[in-house]
Amino acid sequence: MLVTTPIKTFVLAVVILSFSLSGCGLLSGPAPKPDIGPAGKPVESKPNPPFIERFYAAPTELYDLESTAGVVFEGINKEDWAQAQAGLNNLQTSWQQAKGAVGDKKGVKEADEAIGKLTSAINGQKVTDSYESLIKFMGSVSDIGKSYKLSPIADIIAVSNSIRNVSFYVEDKDWKKAAAKVKELQGTWEQVKPSMEQVGILGEVTKVHSTVTQMKDAVNAENKGAFMEHLANINESMGRVREFFRGK
Repeated sequence: MLVTTPIKTFVLAVVILSFSLSGCGLLSGPAPKPDIGPAGKPVESKPNPPFIERFYAAPTELYDLESTAGVVFEGINKEDWAQAQAGLNNLQTSWQQAKGAVGDKKGVKEADEAIGKLTSAINGQKVTDSYESLIKFMGSVSDIGKSYKLSPIADIIAVSNSIRNVSFYVEDKDWKKAAAKVKELQGTWEQVKPSMEQVGILGEVTKVHSTVTQMKDAVNAENKGAFMEHLANINESMGRVREFFRGK
């Protein structure tokens, strides 16, 4: 016959009460989101994409945006406003197509705002504002690309944005800022390189790795001529990497 001591009775009561409270919490579900928090309205959060959607290939329109961004940036950096405007027109068209393909994902709203500022800056032929808005726009596109776990589009854009950052300051021979940006490029490349190491493109990935180091050496030597040669090489290699993954 089981005899229950006062201590055992107390412990049993506590256990039963704990399970009862836990059960109530599970049944009640998560607390409702408040309209106002301690410092104002909470951030409007986007729901995560369905689990299976995260493993789809990224829409080709995201790769097209990256391709066109290179044309726009070159026009801005060389102050060739006809090229920048023509590239912007294509970028706007690709962006509208991309929005239809990606839906309401995190980064879409930010990209809309950035491309609006980019349009105003290019129309006003403002070099720095145009460059900064393009970088911000493509950064938001990269955020959108993170939803597609099997596609390295977000990483490709991150590297490309870093390359554009270095090139912008080398163009003006602002070597101090260029040195900081090329260091960032090297760090970004080291972080994302594994996502691009696939059979069929390993040769180009190896070339990019080598060229990043050469670009850093050229910047540290304040040698614009050498940097431009390496820039041409990395343009070709990253373009091949982009096209290899497009639609995969």
